[in-house]
Amino acid sequence: MKINLILAYVFKFVTFVFFSFIILVYAGLLILLPLDIMFQVIRIFAGIGFPTVIAALVGIGALGYVGYKVYLAPALYKLVFDVGYQLIEFTRLQLRRFDDLIAAEQGGKG
Repeated sequence: MKINLILAYVFKFVTFVFFSFIILVYAGLLILLPLDIMFQVIRIFAGIGFPTVIAALVGIGALGYVGYKVYLAPALYKLVFDVGYQLIEFTRLQLRRFDDLIAAEQGGKG
């Protein structure tokens, strides 16, 4: 087999894995950030001396308040989702660049 073709497939796979990891980190951040806000507020209020149930209710209320503030700024959450979508599109574009190289290696020197 041709070493250039094998290297192109390997680098395409490595690029796919890298961008998949970045997209998963971005999506995970969007999911875990609100949960962390709630957890930290619960921890603060439980540390002050509130019972855990009341601290959890305050934490849920704080999370709802943050969610409401984000809801009032539709440009913010549209921007966050647009950045994620552009990241996915950028990944597809970069992987297509490898397809041209692979097609040239398969057909060029055969």
